[in-house]
Amino acid sequence: MSRQDSVLQHAFILHTRQFRETSLIADLLSEECGRVSVIFRGVRGKKSRTRALLQPFSKILVSWQGARELKTVTSVESSDQRFSLSGHFLYSGLYVNELLQRLLHPLDPHPELYQLYSELLSSLSTQRPLELSLRLFEMQLLELLGYGLPLYEEAGNGESLAVSGWYHFVPENGFFRVAVPLSQEQRASLYPGKLLIALAEGNLDGPEQLFHAKRLMRSALAALLGNRPLRSRELFK
Repeated sequence: MSRQDSVLQHAFILHTRQFRETSLIADLLSEECGRVSVIFRGVRGKKSRTRALLQPFSKILVSWQGARELKTVTSVESSDQRFSLSGHFLYSGLYVNELLQRLLHPLDPHPELYQLYSELLSSLSTQRPLELSLRLFEMQLLELLGYGLPLYEEAGNGESLAVSGWYHFVPENGFFRVAVPLSQEQRASLYPGKLLIALAEGNLDGPEQLFHAKRLMRSALAALLGNRPLRSRELFK
């Protein structure tokens, strides 16, 4: 048994599902081990006090054991921290949880991502500007997973992006400048250089930039998620 299997560590509940008659399988985002799938045995019984701890956006102290990918929980305690989300902030939190479930490899430590996720939940719970919070989280998530967007230079030649330029985005390669002038219809599928530079600086301003940033993040994430749609997006509809 490794040390990570034997000591309590901080983790957030991402998702739970029923397992047999009295147990739950949960996906956790742990501070030390990244995404971990575990079984909480007997927590759905009438006398269980643990079930109330196992809610999305709750931080717990948990330990587990097992050599396989699916671990068995040996101890769980409350950390007395749960983020309360409502409305579109709740849907956004569920969206982010699903992203992490889909994109993170099991037992791949990401301590910076754990902190980033905690900060996002704080932002959502206090209802700070939603679109800006999500776009910056998505951008930093891509960076931490090794798929950061090259927001300062053109693909192929390495020249700096131009504020007045328009760019075509290819997920595997980056941003290619498109010759001007452009029709309104052509621009609908491109990204203005002003946006890309603002996004790199974390300084998005106004609904138009946020709209383009959402398109860009959706395109970049789609290349990693594949053809299976995100269930959480249906909630927004």
